[in-house]
Amino acid sequence: MEVDGRDLQDASKRVGSHLRSIFPHLTPKQHEVLRFVAENRTSKEIAWDLGISESAVNQRIEGVRGRAGSPPRAELARAYRQYLQDLDAACNPVTDKIYQVPETSDPDASSERDDAADQFALADAMTFTVKAPWQNDRVSRIVPEVLDGKNAGLSRVAAMVVIAFGMLLIAMVGLVVARALSDIV
Repeated sequence: MEVDGRDLQDASKRVGSHLRSIFPHLTPKQHEVLRFVAENRTSKEIAWDLGISESAVNQRIEGVRGRAGSPPRAELARAYRQYLQDLDAACNPVTDKIYQVPETSDPDASSERDDAADQFALADAMTFTVKAPWQNDRVSRIVPEVLDGKNAGLSRVAAMVVIAFGMLLIAMVGLVVARALSDIV
């Protein structure tokens, strides 16, 4: 029995379409490996790039091949490349026209639609103002007014210097007391 070239192409298309129907149901890790398979990479190269063992790569490929009826690896790569191209084609816009918004030739048609919104207005609407807790008059200020304002930077630096000298003075007094206590003993 002779096999015609067309028969081989038809069989290849049937296998490819069956494979493309399986691809959407694969795990993310299987898709990850199949992207490399589609680039005609070896299992060793895939394992190196993904940082996993070569046997893990082969298990993922064999899992896909088992679902698909065990096609050759080259056929799997070709079908996955075609699947990725189909996905890209589906994501590309067909035209610049937006089909969801109907075109209107009457400029007054939009104003007619807007008039109906008045009937949905709330009669008991209230205005709410939200203030931060530090803006409330009942709460004392977190930062003194001296450290805010137009000379705030200078005032804050001065405050830091005073605090540093105060801590230094306390440390020196502590050392004097420690020295006096050590002399007593």
